[in-house]
Amino acid sequence: MPIARAFPRLIGMLLALAVAAVAVLPGRTTAQQPEFHDTPFADGQWNHGRRLDESLLRYCVDGRDPDWEVAAAIADAIAMALLLEPHRYVVESRIIAADLTKVYGIMLEHCDVHMGFKLIPEGYPDWVTLTRPYYETRYVFVTADPELTALADVAPARAIGATMGTTAHLRLVSYLTALPMADRWPTYPMGTNDQALESLLKGTVDVALVWAPYVWALQRDDAAAAGLHVIDPAPLPQTSLGVGALLLSDEIFLRTALDEAIAALSQDGTIAGILEDYGFPATAAR
Repeated sequence: MPIARAFPRLIGMLLALAVAAVAVLPGRTTAQQPEFHDTPFADGQWNHGRRLDESLLRYCVDGRDPDWEVAAAIADAIAMALLLEPHRYVVESRIIAADLTKVYGIMLEHCDVHMGFKLIPEGYPDWVTLTRPYYETRYVFVTADPELTALADVAPARAIGATMGTTAHLRLVSYLTALPMADRWPTYPMGTNDQALESLLKGTVDVALVWAPYVWALQRDDAAAAGLHVIDPAPLPQTSLGVGALLLSDEIFLRTALDEAIAALSQDGTIAGILEDYGFPATAAR
């Protein structure tokens, strides 16, 4: 390698060693900063700079999400409240498992804000930040049996299919472990909400525990799901979560503006009106 090309690399290595040496000196403290590798890497990320058109609110919605149309309508309302022109990008993917690191590349290229993220405490890495919730909804127990009105009515021999890893699923498992074996419902973890509902329609399980918007979306698209109904979760408490929008953590000013717009649209009834127009199973967050 020519010296002219090797020299900058050598200087970089020496600087890195110097920084590492200072960091381990006794008695010296520094502010905690995320490691470089804590931020995902996206192909071609160095080609994406700051956007030039500040009059746009570039937002993403994921076409796989059951609420993407609702989220887009809310994003449009937020843009108007901020006197910005909404610019929508619909993410299309056949990947079932969500990989948050993929969102990094999508946001660098297409959007400043990504709608539709559950506000799970301690659930996100340091390179992202989330807005306040624009609506709240819940996990529901749903069945096709018209005789069932509450979870307490379900006989111990009848099976439950639960979307695995959710807050509601963990709460159900915790409850079941406290019961005698004879009183426990057979519970089968399902990889996705769609799989849980499909098992319910096929009769593989008697009750499904899923995110409420998935029931709403299925009943819009599939006549076979018309007979499904939500039952009271008692003796378990209701599990609800807020849903907001995701931004990269350095977008502090934009996040503040979005929070203020969401608060105003919640207070004046705009978000509640959007939810009502779609018949969507959620309430505007306060």
